[in-house]
Amino acid sequence: MELRTKLNTLVMAEKEKRYVMSVDMYVYAKDDYMARKKAHKMIDAMEVLNVNARPAITELGEQPFASLGYRKLSDHSKPRDKSKDKPLPF
Repeated sequence: MELRTKLNTLVMAEKEKRYVMSVDMYVYAKDDYMARKKAHKMIDAMEVLNVNARPAITELGEQPFASLGYRKLSDHSKPRDKSKDKPLPF
């Protein structure tokens, strides 16, 4: 982290109070993997807007339109980029 960013963070901490915000939003995707990918892409975009926001996904699940049913995903971690994988040596 740059010195300027650290200084801005310290100055901001002295002048402003910190609040916690919870947000629910819908992400449309063809499957669980793409939903995770889109959700994390949105989080990454939010991190760019505010240096010290530290957004996190606490839960991700599927809820069909006009349905009360909800299926919580057991894994909501950020999918890794498989294109960066190196071939196995065997």
